[in-house]
Amino acid sequence: MNEPPGARSVRAGVDAVARDLLIREPFFGHLLVGTIRSVGAGGAAVRLVPNPVAPGLEIGTGEWSALTPAARTAALKHELLHLALKHPLRGRAYASRQLWDLACDLVVNQLMDVSDLPGAITAGQLRLSPDRSADEYYELLREPFRAACHAGADGSCDSGADGAVEAIRRWLAGPGAARHHGWPEFTALPSATLSTYTHSVDDLVASTVRRARRRGWGSLPAALVARLELVDRPPEIPWQRVLRLFGATSERTLVRNVMSRPSKRYGTAPGTRVRRRTRLVVAVDTSGSVSTADIAAFFAEIHGMWRRGADITVLEADAEVHREYRYRGRAPAAVTGRGGTCLRPVLVRANELAADGLVYLTDGHAPSPCELCVRPRMPVLWVLTADGVAPEASRLPGRKIRLTSHAR
Repeated sequence: MNEPPGARSVRAGVDAVARDLLIREPFFGHLLVGTIRSVGAGGAAVRLVPNPVAPGLEIGTGEWSALTPAARTAALKHELLHLALKHPLRGRAYASRQLWDLACDLVVNQLMDVSDLPGAITAGQLRLSPDRSADEYYELLREPFRAACHAGADGSCDSGADGAVEAIRRWLAGPGAARHHGWPEFTALPSATLSTYTHSVDDLVASTVRRARRRGWGSLPAALVARLELVDRPPEIPWQRVLRLFGATSERTLVRNVMSRPSKRYGTAPGTRVRRRTRLVVAVDTSGSVSTADIAAFFAEIHGMWRRGADITVLEADAEVHREYRYRGRAPAAVTGRGGTCLRPVLVRANELAADGLVYLTDGHAPSPCELCVRPRMPVLWVLTADGVAPEASRLPGRKIRLTSHAR
C-alpha cells in the first residue's frame, strides 16, 4: 500500500507516544499497542476507521505534524477512549450522526485532561451536569444542536444564540467534529461485520484491563476505573440455571413469525419461532454501605442475567428509588443514591411493575420488609455481598445467594 510522504516519521512519533504511555499510563499504552494503526493523507490528526478485521486508528500526516507532543498524546487518548467505549459501533441506532458524535465527546472528555486537545468540548461549556451517559446527552442536546445547525449565513442563530449553541457551532466547525469523519464508515458496515468488530473490541479492552491492572490503575479517573471494573469480570452466579428455576412458574413465551424458518408442520413460510423470556426487576442497592467494588460486582451479575435472555428493568435505590431504566447491555457511568437503606420502596415499585420476578442485589443491612407491611407479589431472589448479612441470619423473604470475596 502506498503511504503518503512523511509516513515513517509519523509512525515513529506514534511509537514514541506509545512507549511514554506504557510507562506513565499503562491502560492507554497497552490499548494503543493493541490497535491497528495506519497513516493517511489528512482529514484529522487521529481518527477511528474500520480496518479489515477490527477498528483501527488512522493518523493524518499533515495534521499530526502540526500538533505539539502533548496534543498528540491527548488526541490518541481521546480516540482510544471512544474505542474502549465502542462509541462508533453504536451510532447506527441514532438518527443524528453528528449529535451522537457530540454526545460521545462529552462523555470521553470527562475521562481525560483536555487542556491540550484541540477543539475539545465539555459538559460545562454546554451547561450540562457531568457523569451522564452519551444516550442522556443525546436527548438533552436535541434543541441546542438543532439551533446550532440552523444558524444563519451571517453566523447568527435563529433561536437566539446562547453559550451552549455557540459552543456547539464552534465544535461543528473545528477539529472536534473532524475527528469523527470516519464514523459513518462503521454505520455502513453489514450487521455481521459490526458484530465481529464489537467482539474484537471487547477482547482488546479485556486483555488491556488484565495487563494494566497488574501495574495499578495509576492516574486514571474514578469514573473510568468504575467502567473498567465491569470488564473481564464474569458473573459469579450460574444465571442460566438459576433463571430456569427462578422462572419456572413465571416465564413468558413469545411466538413470532419468521421467514427464515419454514413451518415444520406445513413446510411453508413463514414459520414460527418460540422465545422464552423472564421479565425481571433487578434492584441495585446504592446505599452508602455498599462499596464501588460491590456495585461493579452487581452489574457483572446483571450482565450475566441479560446475556441469558432476561428482560431486565433496573431500579437504583437506597432509602428510595432514584432511577429506573431498561438494561441493554451497558452499565451506567455512575449510580445514584449513597444514602441510607430501606427495602420498602423497591418492593412497592416491583409490585406496580408486575414483573415475573425480583432480584435484589444488596448487602442486606436494612429493616426487614416484613416489618414494613409490604409483601412481594412475585418470586424474590436476594443476592447478598460477601461482607453483607449472612443469608441464614437474614429475615428477608425468598431465596438468598451470597457472593464470594472473589467477586470483589
